[in-house]
Amino acid sequence: MSLRKFGFLKEKSGFTLVELLIVIVVLVILTAIVIPSYAIITNKAKETAAEAEMQNIAKALEVYSSEKNSYPPEADYPEILITSGIMHSAPEKDPWEISYEYSSSGGNSYILESFGINKVDGGDDDIVFVNGAMTEDGAHPNS
Repeated sequence: MSLRKFGFLKEKSGFTLVELLIVIVVLVILTAIVIPSYAIITNKAKETAAEAEMQNIAKALEVYSSEKNSYPPEADYPEILITSGIMHSAPEKDPWEISYEYSSSGGNSYILESFGINKVDGGDDDIVFVNGAMTEDGAHPNS
């Protein structure tokens, strides 16, 4: 009589090659789902941060305009907001490390722009403020 027949000796247990391949395939599929989602979430967070910074700059420009009856000219931006005491510091670059574009002749209008995710002027991802109002809200519209 064999001892194995009565359950006294058990065979070695372990993972088969098929089981290991199934685990690897599942991990690859999960990774393929998570990585693009992470990129979308990261870009949406950067866009929200850029909108918030630009909103603060726009408010500072409105305060400056109410005090001086005109917006600062391009040559004086952003230093004039700091030296006039309106802002402690003015961000010069957006979350994608591209400089905010400010244009004004010093009159009664200005445009403040971030080129957004693609870092290029134009397209559906730009964030634009004109005279205190957001006119373009980037690739991820605000709801």
